Amino acid sequence: VYNVYMAGRQLCSKRYREFAILHQNLKREFANFTFPRLPGKWPFSLSEQQLDARRRGLEEYLEKVCSIRVIGESDIMQEFLSESDENYNGVSDVELRVALPDVTTVTVRVKKNSTTDQVYQAVAAKVGMDSVTANYFALFEVINHSFVRKLAPNEFPHKLYVQNYTSAVPGTCLTLRKWLFTTEEEALLNDNDLAVAYFFHQAVDDVKKGYIKAEEKSYQLQKLCEQRKMVM
Repeated sequence: VYNVYMAGRQLCSKRYREFAILHQNLKREFANFTFPRLPGKWPFSLSEQQLDARRRGLEEYLEKVCSIRVIGESDIMQEFLSESDENYNGVSDVELRVALPDVTTVTVRVKKNSTTDQVYQAVAAKVGMDSVTANYFALFEVINHSFVRKLAPNEFPHKLYVQNYTSAVPGTCLTLRKWLFTTEEEALLNDNDLAVAYFFHQAVDDVKKGYIKAEEKSYQLQKLCEQRKMVM
């Protein structure tokens, strides 16, 4: 079984036979497209180095094919990337990379069918966020580099990896952002270093992207940013 990664994220676990079937199905569906060669099948046992080379070859094949939007978004390809290995008993584990407000990322290992709430709990635990602070943050999907959408509790974040790998920001389409709406709520967390750091970095990024209009306070905010003054 080959664990396939694209754009830095794990998409699926498939056997070579499943890639061969995909290749034939795509050639039938898109007869006018000249497909790249699939790495050849070898009748003997492969060394670890050879297996890794084949995995990279399969990833390159998918990247080239999926770069053609009509193929990457076709039902055949989406079903291939979404389905679990047919011979795997149970639900496979996947690694999800989530961008944090401080411009770092965290990787969590969860079940492929984990919901937003389950993934969020894993992220909160990984970054050391307590249960009170966790109430003021949430998981979002990054769309076309500039728009963010809060995930519903019962969505499946791994599916977003499959659906957004061609248009999402490099590395991940999932991000952690604050989820509160008043300065009074933020003030309640002034003694929490992690929350304050995340508030600060998100505010800086939101001003840069134009989500927040600083206007006449731009200079003052720039100075506060340079001084790393996170709390007024």
